[in-house]
Amino acid sequence: MEENKKFGSKGFKIFIIIFLTLSMFLLKEENQNKLINFINSVSGKEKVLELVNSFKNNGDIQNINIYDKTIVKWSNNKISFMKIDGTPILEKEFNFTEPYISYGDKYIYVADKSTGDIYCLDKNGETKDRLQLNKEIFNLKESHENLIYHIKSPDTENIKIIDKDGALILNQSYEGENILTYNTNNQGNLSAISSLSLNGEILKSKIDCYGENNEKLNSIDIDSEIIIYLDFTAKDDIIALSDSSLYFIKEGKTIWEKQFDLIKDIYLGKDKVYILYSNYLEIIGFDGKSENKISFTDDYKKILPFQGGFLIYGDNKVVIIEGNKEILKHEDNIIRILTNKDQILLWGPEEIKVYRISSKNKVKNV
Repeated sequence: MEENKKFGSKGFKIFIIIFLTLSMFLLKEENQNKLINFINSVSGKEKVLELVNSFKNNGDIQNINIYDKTIVKWSNNKISFMKIDGTPILEKEFNFTEPYISYGDKYIYVADKSTGDIYCLDKNGETKDRLQLNKEIFNLKESHENLIYHIKSPDTENIKIIDKDGALILNQSYEGENILTYNTNNQGNLSAISSLSLNGEILKSKIDCYGENNEKLNSIDIDSEIIIYLDFTAKDDIIALSDSSLYFIKEGKTIWEKQFDLIKDIYLGKDKVYILYSNYLEIIGFDGKSENKISFTDDYKKILPFQGGFLIYGDNKVVIIEGNKEILKHEDNIIRILTNKDQILLWGPEEIKVYRISSKNKVKNV
């Protein structure tokens, strides 16, 4: 009897350990998706795109985005917010000479580039802040919780960065150089700017890293290449992509470099870099080693993370990848694709369509 009690107590403890381990595993959304995909694969189900809603594109849509439960579109100096089912929420019109919109994770920025008048809207369309720079701006972007704006004049280009409280944290000018791209780290205490100049007959890119109080920490020159992407890892190392090479930079030194043909796009994950080039998607660890390489027969141009995997699309095809497996392919005329947590917005020349992934029973060959 005592042995049975011991066995029952031990079995209960094992059950609790398994239950807690499974619960911790399922706390992550990507693990939930992996479990659902596994169940679908063994239960004879295949993934398909299910149409949630669609509405006509009359050719006036200049920009569009999708957030958790909201679609935001920009057309003719007007921003419109609607629910996923197309129900209007609100509309705002701006009398701007040179209108511009930039979608961030925190805010949606509507600006007049000719005056530097910037409205910061939340995802419900409410104005949360307004910046009046009183100068012409070339570009602006949200970088984590910081806002970067790029100013051009005939001889000088300038990058200014303000933090979430509106305080100026960087102000850098470049004379005789073209600024290419820029970003900050999560905390906003580090900034990276790439620029391009002509040294004799040789193009030269430069990556400058700045700390607080405009202090230049280090600089790297890259000859005969144009930097098209620049960002920080979680450990504040720099990932830089040129028109032909990928660089991993640590404390001002290039740790490794990899060359690619026909680079299309890049996505920076927590501990990996995903490069879409030629007809391949290659996954590279921060140690510079290639961890996986997936080949395609079709031509794709852009890569987006989606539900623990990746969505890759071109002009007329979209494919969803999980692990090494292509789980779904869809054909359509595509201008751009955007995603939220579990839905896909396909911006086409004639129609805007919102999809979600669903499962259906596989058709068995007789």
